[in-house]
Amino acid sequence: MTVVSCRVPARLPVRLLALSLVGLGALTACSTPEPATETPVAEAEAEAALPEAEQPETGPECLIGDWYIAQDQMQAFYSAVSTSSEGVNITVDGGTGLTFTESTYAYTPDFSILLTVAGADGVGSITGGVTGDYTANDTEITTSHDVSAVAVSVTVSGVTIDGTDLFGAFMSSAPINSAPYECTADGPVLQFATGESSPRVPIQLTPAG
Repeated sequence: MTVVSCRVPARLPVRLLALSLVGLGALTACSTPEPATETPVAEAEAEAALPEAEQPETGPECLIGDWYIAQDQMQAFYSAVSTSSEGVNITVDGGTGLTFTESTYAYTPDFSILLTVAGADGVGSITGGVTGDYTANDTEITTSHDVSAVAVSVTVSGVTIDGTDLFGAFMSSAPINSAPYECTADGPVLQFATGESSPRVPIQLTPAG
């Protein structure tokens, strides 16, 4: 009997192994490397480099400067004023300046008003200013030695009258006497008086100019 033996060439597994390694190397070379992650130390350094948010001043220091009271703020004030005068409606056109030094103040209104008095339309103007001294703690400002040069002129149905007689003496004074206030990032907020026994109105001051 004849025995036939078959032998697999010994090089075949070596060739398969070599081809496998080549294919694996090609796949590795074509794959996209993962981005390096930032280390916690680097993140901490980046956060430390960010500027801190500016904190608003507190106490009387935040009052000092040249401020402007915008038209919408003055409208809120005079809308409250008109509620204390029956039959009067006031629309404001313009704003007001308010300056504080370390010990003095100057309130300088210079705007016009459109108003309705007992059904009759009219126009008016408020000019001049009020100056004086003031002291303040962390929550309230108190004025003293006030000197008023405010002029309130109102014309209704062709007749010009003194607006002080119509609206009361507080219209020719600065509405900040003994006023509570607070400091904000946009500027001080003062609680303006609108007359005796009437609620105050918060008025936002913004930097002039």
